[in-house]
Amino acid sequence: MSSVQATTTIMLVDDTPTNLILLGEILHANGYRAVAFPSGELALKAAAKNPPDLILLDIRMPQMDGFEVCRQLKAIPLLASIPVIFISAMDDTEHKLQAFELGGVDYVTKPFQEAEVLARVATHLRIIHLQRRLTEHNENLEQLVAQRTQELAQAHSRLLELDRLKNDFLHMISHEIRTPANGILGIGELLLELCADNEETAGFADAFRQSSERLHNLINDATLLAELKHLSTDMAQSTSLAHIVDDLKQALRPLVITVHTRTDLTALHSQANPVLVQKALKTAVQLAHCFSKPRHHLVLELSLEEHVLNLRIALDDLSLNAAQAEEFFQLASAVRSCSRAENMGLAPVVAHNILTALGGGLALCKVADDATQDHLLARIPHCSYLAQ
Repeated sequence: MSSVQATTTIMLVDDTPTNLILLGEILHANGYRAVAFPSGELALKAAAKNPPDLILLDIRMPQMDGFEVCRQLKAIPLLASIPVIFISAMDDTEHKLQAFELGGVDYVTKPFQEAEVLARVATHLRIIHLQRRLTEHNENLEQLVAQRTQELAQAHSRLLELDRLKNDFLHMISHEIRTPANGILGIGELLLELCADNEETAGFADAFRQSSERLHNLINDATLLAELKHLSTDMAQSTSLAHIVDDLKQALRPLVITVHTRTDLTALHSQANPVLVQKALKTAVQLAHCFSKPRHHLVLELSLEEHVLNLRIALDDLSLNAAQAEEFFQLASAVRSCSRAENMGLAPVVAHNILTALGGGLALCKVADDATQDHLLARIPHCSYLAQ
């Protein structure tokens, strides 16, 4: 006898005492707990107080027949899921169909065979057991989903707060550093002018001006990072990609930039913030130059796909693995600060965040159609052809 059988209650409903005794003995002998009732009224009252696991129900009974008992049973939410097996001497199709229409799960004809009754009882109890396990599993799953959803919501809230704090910190630092930096750099320029004729200090002028420019760029980039969410949707206007590329070529001279594209740049326009797009593209080209062998020529491959302009630049000196390339654009990346792009400061992070905020992206990676070659890939959204 299994523990499931020992805790299983089967209700017997039949107005014939002999049938109740016989069914009770069969069930008890096989480890089930059976409770017997000679009428439907008594069975319904007992079931409401102590719901059984299964009901064996006779059809022909005085006052309330088995069909009515089943109908009332299924109308009570607490009892509706209890499986009912009809046991009756009526073996015609009409009565069997009525039994199933009322919610019965099985039908056994009298005189019944012990083995048949036990087999059908065992089958439906197994189904009940599986249904209960499934219900428990679903409830546990719902609880787990609710818990995980709450945890994710809390984590998202913490990330938003950390992002806000990061932006506030960047904004504060860039603002607080700008004033004293301008003073120090201004004094430095004056000192260089005073010492312009001094051969011993002449060599410091270029180094000072390079450091000065880098510091200015760093402060400006930190400010832009802090304000990017607001700037990304401001100043949206239609700008010719041909003009953007021409400005890019002028800004990066003496670097020679060649554009390969099947796209007519004079008809192609960007509807995003032109200042941000120009800055992102300029940084992308400078970054590609950092990871190319010493030369003064870069080839930009441009293609338009579903309002997204794809920029691809082949790299022959990336020297970063996939994990390092993925980390590269993070704010606190140690990989970037130790790479050949170290002198670009926060510019790659700003460019990546600009394109991401616009719905595009910037990445250092291999591409599907050329898995042996490293590339810089930039996706610039909100681009489309405009009639001339």
